[in-house]
Formats: sequence, C-alpha cells, structure tokens
Amino acid sequence: MIVDLHSHTTASDGILTPSELVKRAADNQISMLAITDHDTIKGLLEAKNTIERDNLPVKLIYGVEVSTIWKNNEIHIVGLNIDIENSLLLELLSAQEQGRIDRAISIDQKLAKVSIDNAYQQAQQFSKGDIVSRSHFARFLVANGYVKDVKQAFKKYLGKSGYAYVPAKCCSIGDAVNAIHAAGGQAVLAHPSRYDLTLTKLKTLIGEFKEYGGDAIEVSQSRQTQDDLQRLAKLANEFGLLASQGSDFHDLVNYLDLGKTTPLPASVTPIWHDWND
Repeated sequence: MIVDLHSHTTASDGILTPSELVKRAADNQISMLAITDHDTIKGLLEAKNTIERDNLPVKLIYGVEVSTIWKNNEIHIVGLNIDIENSLLLELLSAQEQGRIDRAISIDQKLAKVSIDNAYQQAQQFSKGDIVSRSHFARFLVANGYVKDVKQAFKKYLGKSGYAYVPAKCCSIGDAVNAIHAAGGQAVLAHPSRYDLTLTKLKTLIGEFKEYGGDAIEVSQSRQTQDDLQRLAKLANEFGLLASQGSDFHDLVNYLDLGKTTPLPASVTPIWHDWND
C-alpha cells in the first residue's frame, strides 16, 4: 500500500489543481492521499468530488498544514482526518489567511524598494487568484529574469537573509494542535529534518510538541537519507509519537513526486494503524 499524507494543490502553493492531484495519485497507485494545503482547506471538496465522479481508487484524507512560530522559527503542523466544518479550525485558518495576505503585501513593498514593481499583482498570476505565498513570488521572480531559479529567489530576496524577507504571521504550536484536535484530527510535526535546528533543539521542539498534545512526526519524507529516516524513527519512539510519511508534493519534480518516499521502518507505529478502512 502506497501512502502519501502530505501534498499541496493550487489552493495554496502547489501547481496542480485538486482534481489533477488526485488523478496523479491514482496514476501513481497511491492508496491513501492527504491533501494538506497551507492554512486552507479550499481544495478538499473539489478533490473529493473528482474521486467520486471518476471512481478513482484513492482514499482521500482531509488535511491541512498550519504554519506556526516557535522560538523565531516557522514550524509546520499537519492536521489529518479533520472535520472541515469545525468552527475553531475555521476561525484559526481565517486568521492565518489574513496573516498571509499581510505578509504578501509587505514583501511587495520591500521588493518595490529594490525596483521590482507590482510584484504582488504579478505573483497573483501564479497563485491562480488565491493567497500569494513566497513560492508564488519566487516563481514570478524566475519568470521575469530577476533570478535563475527558485532557490536563488529565496536566497537573494525571500529567505531570512534576503532583501524582501518578512517574518510569517502565524499562530503558536499549541493553538494549531488545539484546533486540529477540536476538529477531530491528529496533529503531525511536518518534515522535522528541514528546520535549521541542532539535534538538541530538535528534541526540544519535539518534546514541546508532545506536551501540547501532538500525535505524530513525519518520519519518511522526500529528499531524505536512510540515516535521517532511522534517526527520525528513533525520535518518534523516544517521544512516544506515531509516525507519518509524505512527499510534501508541490510540483512535477521527479524526486518530489507523489508517493516517492521510503516505507516506514518496522520499528515505528504508522499514524494510520487504527484508521477505519
């Protein structure tokens, strides 16, 4: 069984529509797929309707990826099996959305100061009219020749050391976990290896996440060595957390394709171990 519990669509910063994503999941023989767009659930019903209409052999897990701030670091918490009508979750996501809008406007203002005008308006072409993220600004900068690729866009303009960096306006880890639990979901610490943290600080993060009621960490992810896989499996067991896996799919780069992650080690308990079929 191929499981991918972390993916993105055009509802946030992915390049495939929800319908295109679930069709690709079926083509990649994925049995269970979670769509976890950044701070929004807008793509879920389209995905559900496409699966039902086209009779796709994919079980859709309703999800979301909530951006949080922890000790001046942006940390992402994935919610799985959420009730998309829960009022507390919807209230939190509405506030998160406004924070993303405010951040995009501030990035636009900073880019204007280095003679890159109308960036916000032009980045909207890449966001399909939805919330503009740094990824959309990056695609705009590449398309207009300001940088050669997305990596350089973040290094020169959008990352922490860039000219136009603006800190995210996010909720706390505790707020994210509480909202996910209120919606009947499970909270997962996303891609723990990708944060710029020492092992000691990562353990502190995982420990605090556990204290807030966190349920799992992503153990298997894309762009990962076997050593990293085993290290995260050990941390999951050390902190008594379940294990999740996901590609964090955004676009059609082969090594980040849907389902292209290593199966979880036998030493961990998958987050889906007690989910009903």
